[in-house]
Amino acid sequence: MCHVTNDLRKAVAKKHKKFFERHLQLLPSSHQGHDVNRMAIIFYSIVGLSIFDVDVPKKYGNNISWMRKHYIKKMLNDTNNTVISGFVGSLVMDIPNATTINLANTLFALLSMIMLKDYEYFETILDRESLLRFVSRCQLPASGSFVSCLDYNKNSASLVDSDDLRFCYIAVAILYICGCRSKKDFDRYIDTEKLLGYIMSQQCCSGAFGTHNEPHAGYTSCALSTLALLSSLEKLPDKFREDTLTWLLHRQVSSRGCMKFENDLNATYDQTDDGGFQGRENKFADTCYAFWCLNSLQLLTKDWKALCQTELTTNYLLDRTQKTLTGGFSKNDEEDADLYHSCLGSAALALIEGGFNGELCIPQEAFNEFCRCVIIRAP
Repeated sequence: MCHVTNDLRKAVAKKHKKFFERHLQLLPSSHQGHDVNRMAIIFYSIVGLSIFDVDVPKKYGNNISWMRKHYIKKMLNDTNNTVISGFVGSLVMDIPNATTINLANTLFALLSMIMLKDYEYFETILDRESLLRFVSRCQLPASGSFVSCLDYNKNSASLVDSDDLRFCYIAVAILYICGCRSKKDFDRYIDTEKLLGYIMSQQCCSGAFGTHNEPHAGYTSCALSTLALLSSLEKLPDKFREDTLTWLLHRQVSSRGCMKFENDLNATYDQTDDGGFQGRENKFADTCYAFWCLNSLQLLTKDWKALCQTELTTNYLLDRTQKTLTGGFSKNDEEDADLYHSCLGSAALALIEGGFNGELCIPQEAFNEFCRCVIIRAP
């Protein structure tokens, strides 16, 4: 790994734990405006703590009842009095006669409950059918893509919410956690063929996925993770798969080897970013894209570690964006540490070391134990 002493590595690990713990104890003032996204804050913190070997269920298990309160059931005003359910980011968003649950908070909460080992919630409290009914209603019939929420006063998907590959991934991940494995399982709740058609429509000419034919590492990871959860990666054409691998490998900023950039060809090349990854062409390296790119590579080929330079990525994260004084990781070496980049920087290191589930962005052992302990039969 990085050329630092073991003692320093241990000391920095302690600071990373403190960094994540602070976000669970008292939100920094810069985050107070994100109260409705509290489930995301909890998820990022718990993932980071789990990576640094904190016994999350033991230390934070007494907060499970608080988490459960954010699971809301709503009866829609339709002829069938349809019941849907999901999570809100904050109890201030539990508004009478309004549908305020959304897909993102629901996925963050479910994954957090898995890492907290609240198996009782999945077995006795979660109303799986009403939750998956909500996911179903978030799909847009015309395109097959998903939005994150329903119209506040109607029964259909919101017409003003964004729809893109992120929400497709979130929807499918929720279905997967709730037991969907085969196409038949998914077809009970969503139009799987239309979803697959939408994902394939986001392929870019040069490889990878993105909007308006501009490849983007984040969208690519979401698309590939969605296809993996749907057991549909084999649907990718061979040429597109090869083009995507090439595009991803060229996102690693390196001053050596086959991916070497020359200053006159890449105006945003910075030699000190050596080993990091760009999210798009002609951009500086960024901590989070190390995870998005590496996750995509490991989904496409078993030989991903031999194709890219993971040692350089490790050094980039530990030497350049890791904050040894405060803990956490920053977007780059010019900014302060933030929770999002701290989580994904840690996740990238965990993915390189093995034992991390990149598709769900949680430690693999946490998900394995969940599958062993909780009986969630296929729908």
